[in-house]
Amino acid sequence: MPSLRELQQDFAGALFAADGTAPVFAIVGPAIATERIAIYRTAMFANYRKALGATYAAVRRLVGTPFFNAAVDEFVRAHASTSGDLNVYGDEFGNFLAAYPHARDLPYLPDVARLEWAIDEAQRAADFTRAPEAVLAALAAVPPEELASVRFHLDPSCRLVASAFPILRIWQVNQADHEGDDTVDLDAGADALLVRREAAGVSLSQQAPGEHAFVAALAAGAPLGEALDAAQGAAAAFDLGATLRKHIASGTIVGVRIA
Repeated sequence: MPSLRELQQDFAGALFAADGTAPVFAIVGPAIATERIAIYRTAMFANYRKALGATYAAVRRLVGTPFFNAAVDEFVRAHASTSGDLNVYGDEFGNFLAAYPHARDLPYLPDVARLEWAIDEAQRAADFTRAPEAVLAALAAVPPEELASVRFHLDPSCRLVASAFPILRIWQVNQADHEGDDTVDLDAGADALLVRREAAGVSLSQQAPGEHAFVAALAAGAPLGEALDAAQGAAAAFDLGATLRKHIASGTIVGVRIA
């Protein structure tokens, strides 16, 4: 007799099996068992489609609901949720679309998905009290010889997204409330975006190459010296002082850690 764990595994396997597949644990006829498991399978995939549709609304609008649903179904079979909360499911969807054969003619689509996931994460991030004056005071107290080893904490809602395509414009014109001109020039240039939650909601701001490289290095845990090298590698004229003041004042940088 199979154990409870084995029955649960068989049930999960049956849910992800192809339509028309009878569960191996059926105690009724194959036809009836196939029909009954199909009810659960249909409901499960509908829930996945609804959850990902809420997160990736612009992607769904770009490709249409039938295409989106088919992509979600394939994604779910390849990346089943490991949590009971579908609100935090779908982080790999952008990477999935990058390898999805049917999206080959939409090279910007994976980056739009990555932007939407960044927005979703920013909305769910923990609240954090910002105190720019305290950050400036802590930084001013660091001895000059130790400045290169200083590390910064970013607001928990901060996310960085870079793309060779104008994904901000693509995302904007594919919002439900967008009005007016909806044209997009795919040759308009690359986007480097900072996504973060503010009092009025999630904001998306363009960054210059040096600034983006700097903030990305800080987000990855690099000390100030390494982040500066990364920024100057992307833009030789990078202004460290102005960039630090901007991101401390805005609340992107919320803490200082001295090695």
